[in-house]
Amino acid sequence: MGLASRFVSGYLHARITEAGIATTHAWAEVYLPGTGWKGFDPTSFLVTNNQHIAVAFSRNPEAVPPVAGSFVGPAFTKPGLIVNVQVNLLRG
Repeated sequence: MGLASRFVSGYLHARITEAGIATTHAWAEVYLPGTGWKGFDPTSFLVTNNQHIAVAFSRNPEAVPPVAGSFVGPAFTKPGLIVNVQVNLLRG
């Protein structure tokens, strides 16, 4: 369709995320002339809103992994990673 688009990595605020059971989330954005970037969340069947918390965006999903890093340690060590994310709504 000739429209610019990008992949967005972040979080989605929901009741379960306040309980500490948050996970990373991703969605797509399309640049609409006269409107700007507009997000579409195919997982939740939503147009993105203030509950979608963007952390990074790129044309290539591989460029914005939700977690990245490296491990240096003894040979035959099995690295592990535990992530706990809690997303809370701030009321003002």
